[in-house]
Amino acid sequence: MSKMIRVKMTDTDGTPMPEYLLSTLYATDMHFDPDVRKSEITSDGIVELQVTKEPYMLHARVNIPLYGNIWVMAHNHGQGYTQVSVDFVSEAVETYIWEAERLSSGVTLSVYAQSHLDAAREYQRLSRKGPAPHYCRLKALSHAIFAAEATLFEASAERLKVNPRPEMLLGCNAWRYSGKDLYSKYFTELLNFATLPFYYYQVVPQEGVYDYSRRDELLEWCESAGLKAKGHPLWFGHGHVNPDWMYNKSYKELSAFAREYIQKTVTRYKGRIDIWDSINEPHDWANCFNFSQDELMDLARVCCETVRESNPQATSIVNVCLPFGEYVAGKFVCWGLAFDKPVTPLKFFERAIEEKKIDFDVIGIQMYFPARDMVAISRLLDEYARFGKPIHITEMGVPGGTGRGVKLNYDQTDPKSQVGLTRGVWHAPWNEHIQADWVEQFYTIASARPEITALTWWDFQDPGFMQTAPFLFEDRVPREMYFRLKALKNRIVGK
Repeated sequence: MSKMIRVKMTDTDGTPMPEYLLSTLYATDMHFDPDVRKSEITSDGIVELQVTKEPYMLHARVNIPLYGNIWVMAHNHGQGYTQVSVDFVSEAVETYIWEAERLSSGVTLSVYAQSHLDAAREYQRLSRKGPAPHYCRLKALSHAIFAAEATLFEASAERLKVNPRPEMLLGCNAWRYSGKDLYSKYFTELLNFATLPFYYYQVVPQEGVYDYSRRDELLEWCESAGLKAKGHPLWFGHGHVNPDWMYNKSYKELSAFAREYIQKTVTRYKGRIDIWDSINEPHDWANCFNFSQDELMDLARVCCETVRESNPQATSIVNVCLPFGEYVAGKFVCWGLAFDKPVTPLKFFERAIEEKKIDFDVIGIQMYFPARDMVAISRLLDEYARFGKPIHITEMGVPGGTGRGVKLNYDQTDPKSQVGLTRGVWHAPWNEHIQADWVEQFYTIASARPEITALTWWDFQDPGFMQTAPFLFEDRVPREMYFRLKALKNRIVGK
């Protein structure tokens, strides 16, 4: 099935939204699987978009008054659309009011949440019959998203209060540990779980020459501090983490090396490190060796199978990035445009679990600020939960904004890079307060989901993969979110 639909996206004054927003519109099925974006913007500002699935959802970047810039979803009360003409903003307002009402069932809303919901309903009424209808429609959307997020957060907090999670792993990577100083103090006071680096360029910089010395040092600290350790990753096809000697080798040679590396490494640390990211980002996002999708799937099988053989008691994780898969709509991966349709993480798991029966234990999801509201994130997590496996949030981060001379230079970030795809504003321009608010909301919502058993931030100290995201500045002074999570930790674990 393929047909063209017409989508109207109007700004506060009734004119079409700017082209840079209109061009982001894409369609998915009800499980967030995107169509490759094939769209044209007509002279009157209508987006003509090809859809291949019914019912369909719509997603687009929107500048939302008094909120920010994120991907907004429209899904028709969870039923999706079949019609050929959609007013995106009106439908998005209806979507988020419905979400707020659905999530509020059995919950006594705070004044904050109730006032946003009341405002959303009134602005929606004014947008239909009142002054400044287009302005009121976008204001209704702003309040509706605030209301839905607040309702989800408050309902999650209530569930967590009744069912705390004393077994929850709260972690971070431990790259910058250098001795028992402030870094060690802050890390061990906040967290119980540490991710250790096993990148090939560090461990096997020369073919056949293994160096585990830094890993041994970090593991000794973890054991002395009572931190559970995880190894990351046993395979990662990203050009920045693989030594030169690996290039120009065949798939057969590299998959044989992966098996050898995993056997040697997992066996060496058996009983000391029993949690492993068996393969990282295998859904052809990070594929510097240009493997086919069948080869990537086979490599996942090799990695997970070898972990199981080397340590039957180990927890084996398949770790994915960009969980919404917006890059599929744009038909690109981290190396540029893709000739074939890229594969979303969800589609990769469908094939790996349901068709290939690959033996692994945990679904790992990276959650760098996905430029989404909390309700959309929760809906996506429902999709990953349907596979029936525990979930680890393996990497995450949101910006702390500028401060103490640290510049947040997202303007220079490639918009098609992993970090570039996370650009967005949530509630207000990023600063330490907004970052701490996001941490409190996400950790509460995630901890209230029984399938999520580990939450790992990335990184602990500046500089980090996501700029200004770490808990500590470079001089090891904590950001505000450190104290927010430290206070929230007692509620998560039930103390």
